[in-house]
Amino acid sequence: MEIVFQQVANGLSVGMGYALVALGLSLIFGVLHVINFAHGETFMIGGLVTLIVTSLLGVPYLLALPIAGIAGAILGLGINRLAVQPLLQRRDGSADVLLATFAVSILIHQAVVVLWGPAPARIDGLPGAIEIGPVVLTNQRLFVLAIGLAFLLALEWCLKRTRFGTELRAVAQSQFASRVVGIEVDRVNLRTFVIAAVIAAVGGGLLSPVILYSSLMGQVVIIKAFVVVVIGGMGSIVGAVVCGLLIGLLESMLGLVTSEGTATAVIYSLLLAVLLVRPYGLAGKKAR
Repeated sequence: MEIVFQQVANGLSVGMGYALVALGLSLIFGVLHVINFAHGETFMIGGLVTLIVTSLLGVPYLLALPIAGIAGAILGLGINRLAVQPLLQRRDGSADVLLATFAVSILIHQAVVVLWGPAPARIDGLPGAIEIGPVVLTNQRLFVLAIGLAFLLALEWCLKRTRFGTELRAVAQSQFASRVVGIEVDRVNLRTFVIAAVIAAVGGGLLSPVILYSSLMGQVVIIKAFVVVVIGGMGSIVGAVVCGLLIGLLESMLGLVTSEGTATAVIYSLLLAVLLVRPYGLAGKKAR
């Protein structure tokens, strides 16, 4: 029974990492109505920047996370300017953006492999742990959960209490109507893209001490994030976070009774079932 509680705790922390990546994906899709395939590499770059500034430059871990966020913002800005914004106005803009961001993700991954190398590396996060009965929770895993919850609350507050949030929701409903009432749609799209990139990069810095940094970590996490977004509901922020936690928990619990490959197959089977029965997701809204 002790190992079950331990796996629950571990699954929730990893699931929050999935949720942070899915949160950015859902935000981009909800506003720009495109899929950013390079989002996983932004997550990986966040982990890499955290590794470099902590191990090579000696920067404390807590200060490394904002630096990772800045790197994510710069990367998100570049991806938006080069591979998203120029293609959105085309007839098949959504498909073009999907292909362009897929190409960007490959370029980023190969650049990191060439310049840094493919070997995994350990990042020292927050030291220490607390014991709750038979369950041992590292401070790093608790930190992941706390920051993930903070991102969710901050984003919800921004969407409902700020002018930018009002503009973002308006653009998500209709870009044409938003332009008519004077909203700068391109500026809202850019800010949304950058915010999503910051969340992903910080998520990479948060989760790297838990799962180890690897140049492949973005490719692994982005697939899980797509599963989370589709099951939770495309464009649903709360659905992305809740489903991310549940997927991490399910993956961890299945690891007790079956192999990693079988656990992954079960999760993808769940994705297929949701697409067949409720294609707009568990928390999504049916298109009218």
